[in-house]
Amino acid sequence: MDSPALGFSTVILVTILFHNLPCALSNLALLSCDSVFDCGNVIEKFPFWGDNRGQPCGHPSLKLTCDRASNKTSLNVSNVLFNVIHIDNTFKTLKLVRQDYSLSFCSVQSFTETKFPTKLFEQSPDYKNLTVFSNCDPRFHYLENFTCSEGGIGSVYHSENYHWFCRTMSKVIVPAGFVPEKEAWNLENVLREGFEVKLKINERPCRKCLKTGGFCSFDKSATQFCCKEDFSFYPNRLKELSGTLLGMKCVEIVPSDGSVEFMSVDRTPPHRFEYVMTGNRALVLSVCMGCLIVSMLIYFLNKIEALKHPRIENLEELVLLKRYSYAEVKEITNLFAQEIGRGGFGIVYGGNLSDGLKVAVKVLKESKKNGEDFINEVASMSRTSYVHIVSLLGFCYEGSKRAIIYEFVENGSLDKFISSEASLRIDLRKLYEIALGVARGLHYLHYACKTRIVHFDIKPQNILLGKDLCPKISDFRLARLCGSKESILWMSETKGTIGYIAPEVFSRMYGRVSHKSDVYSYGMMVLEMIGARKRNHVSDNNSSMYFPDWIYKDLEKKDCKMLLGDHITEEDEDEEFMKKMVLVGLSCIQACPSDRPSMNRVVEMMEGSLSSLEAPPKYLLHLSASPMPPSSCPEEATPITSEESA
Repeated sequence: MDSPALGFSTVILVTILFHNLPCALSNLALLSCDSVFDCGNVIEKFPFWGDNRGQPCGHPSLKLTCDRASNKTSLNVSNVLFNVIHIDNTFKTLKLVRQDYSLSFCSVQSFTETKFPTKLFEQSPDYKNLTVFSNCDPRFHYLENFTCSEGGIGSVYHSENYHWFCRTMSKVIVPAGFVPEKEAWNLENVLREGFEVKLKINERPCRKCLKTGGFCSFDKSATQFCCKEDFSFYPNRLKELSGTLLGMKCVEIVPSDGSVEFMSVDRTPPHRFEYVMTGNRALVLSVCMGCLIVSMLIYFLNKIEALKHPRIENLEELVLLKRYSYAEVKEITNLFAQEIGRGGFGIVYGGNLSDGLKVAVKVLKESKKNGEDFINEVASMSRTSYVHIVSLLGFCYEGSKRAIIYEFVENGSLDKFISSEASLRIDLRKLYEIALGVARGLHYLHYACKTRIVHFDIKPQNILLGKDLCPKISDFRLARLCGSKESILWMSETKGTIGYIAPEVFSRMYGRVSHKSDVYSYGMMVLEMIGARKRNHVSDNNSSMYFPDWIYKDLEKKDCKMLLGDHITEEDEDEEFMKKMVLVGLSCIQACPSDRPSMNRVVEMMEGSLSSLEAPPKYLLHLSASPMPPSSCPEEATPITSEESA
């Protein structure tokens, strides 16, 4: 471990050589190109820049700006501001919406024409241009009118003859299927949904540059460069550019005929004249000394923090898994080429190990909790080996870079099969098999592991479906480990997803947090699988009816088919599976943890006969619908053990 004396020696040495620090700052600017732009749901790298990614890290016209108050990303194109809705790295498309469309719709500023540089952007074939007239003379009759709140009317008629009678004419981008003759009144809403454009940047040269350990960069004229420490392995005919950056050399990238060449050019590297400081030597020294003081503070604070939280440093001692370097993660994912999912945790990429095994790589966002989520996931999953648990294959921890490598599950998550927009319909028998598999997986976590694991985030999005739709529990970020005889868990904050979180996680009045919290989440998931949670059975006279009440009423009427969602196909012989799932789901979502079955018992209920199951007492279903006095739920009498069955 580095000593404080070594830190001070380094400071003294750097102070003596302070006249070289401007170049060091240039080098740091290049090193920042390894960071990502992170704002809301937009997490991007090359060819974008902005925020903590300096201008050399991306195309000069692709600066992203983050509004931290709203967590929205904006892009300035031809002096027009656009909100960035989504960036698809696979197809290189951006979905944008003009910010001024949120203002008064018929204002002159609102309809300035949308122009994109043709060398950088290409309009999506799914969209078209449309001529719009606004602030027109109301004394004349127009086709396809819409009303302007500021006086006058507007028209989206294709003819440009109206420009004699209207103060404003411009072209806007709308979906190709938009029909002005039928939908003129809806133009405002259509434009506010945005449109797509495609980037025309060739990223192949950049990928080759990254593979050789360099950084992709642009100068202000949008010429692309590859900057690195050494180009000695290229032909001798290539000479370095005039000037260096602490050994960093930049050469122009020239793609031609499908190949990539690094060519020398007779100019100063762009980063040198952009970052090298000039002027009064005393001013330079003052700035550098300020940077040194900040660096010293960061150095010692990091040392103190590491002593407080040694868990990540000792992670390799806790798990017997392969640890990958960040460079290896880049190679596995082919420089993060295939994005297969994203969320608040970060982005999931597809990739292949050196032996050809297909894997999923979860690259985590920088954590504000000293990597607790990362620790939880790696430490929890490393203790599991079961058919209904996603297999962990390795991890990466390198500075602020954290990634988890696990088996690739080909059919995605369960929520895609049970949503109202699902393109595939699934039969009740298969849904039952999936629910049973998840129950067995939770039983394994609660009882079969040497260290008991409580998941705390069971929901359809975290159930992945493999071959033959075999379910596998994933995402252990919120998991907690406890001893084999512990039943009660102490929590400093609420964990889980709204709609699946057990009542006791929110409030102590419902009881203590335990393995029964997973049982509640499982019950909610099972009811959602058959569609019961999505059905609107609320009458006009009782808008506050708690949803288990109407499920119970349908059971009394023996009308279970009313519970089914549109995503399900069912046969008469499948009714037993449906009733079993309903009864198990209702039993699992009891408000008091002590009234819920253990996962041991849940598996028995799912595997047993329908005749052996009884609906839970109806009065218990009301406990979650309204607040309860502190003593309403009794504590569990004894800790759970591997033999527990109720």
